[in-house]
Amino acid sequence: MRKNAFLFIIVTQIIPFGIYAQTPNYNTIPPNISIKTDTIKRKGSQPNITPKKDSIPTFFYSIGLDGTISSGNVNRQLLNFKTALNFDPRKSVFGFFSNPRFQYGTNSNILQERELFMDINSTLFYTDSDVYFLMFGAFEQSNLRKIVNRYSVGMGIGFKILGGRKRPKARFKLSLTNALVKEVTDFEVNEDKNIFRNSTRLKLSFDIIPNKMSLQSITFLQPSLTDNYYRWNSLSSLTYKIGRRLSFLCSFESTYENFNEVGIQNVQSNATIGLVFSGSKQ
Repeated sequence: MRKNAFLFIIVTQIIPFGIYAQTPNYNTIPPNISIKTDTIKRKGSQPNITPKKDSIPTFFYSIGLDGTISSGNVNRQLLNFKTALNFDPRKSVFGFFSNPRFQYGTNSNILQERELFMDINSTLFYTDSDVYFLMFGAFEQSNLRKIVNRYSVGMGIGFKILGGRKRPKARFKLSLTNALVKEVTDFEVNEDKNIFRNSTRLKLSFDIIPNKMSLQSITFLQPSLTDNYYRWNSLSSLTYKIGRRLSFLCSFESTYENFNEVGIQNVQSNATIGLVFSGSKQ
């Protein structure tokens, strides 16, 4: 199992740079209509209107890093690292994206947090339609929840409910996805799990101040299809742009699992404040 985990980490570190799970992190730039006026030779002639699309970033990235260091009565170190990578070729119906994240923390030189999540995701017809298909795979480790390894693969369908192709400039956007997921979890002590899940994800975003301040929330509901093993996850973030590529970020994440080892709470929550560096390439 550890050998497979090592190979999986190598693959997911290399592939995302050419490619969580279920939609890209940037908004499609809407078409722009430009008017080209020919020489008018007679009264009543109409200008020639030619549709022209603005360019859409082929590659988008963001990198977030924050941490805490305390010494004295309490010796505490905490590091949070989050990234987002999107690759969307203009001439392809496929899109690829990834959201790796890592958290590491010690207290009095004793390891407390070592949380790793890595994923590879692909969409089909995401930029061309309000209904699209998705496929994804993920790897996870958690010292807090005593998860040695967790592998997930799945596929499903997504719907752009608000702010789709007809209203790409909408300040409020809402989408829904539903997928079938195969999950294998190796717990440190508890009985391992090999199950199928139904994964429903609700994503909303709101431009509070266009191009300056935005709010985004993603919620996953993931009941097991084979036993009484339920899980949900929610991540909300507020971003305020303070420079061309630099933004201030506040985020809150909460995870619930009703199956854990003895002494491990079902709910795990994290609140972070930090900076995000982002950019795009045509």
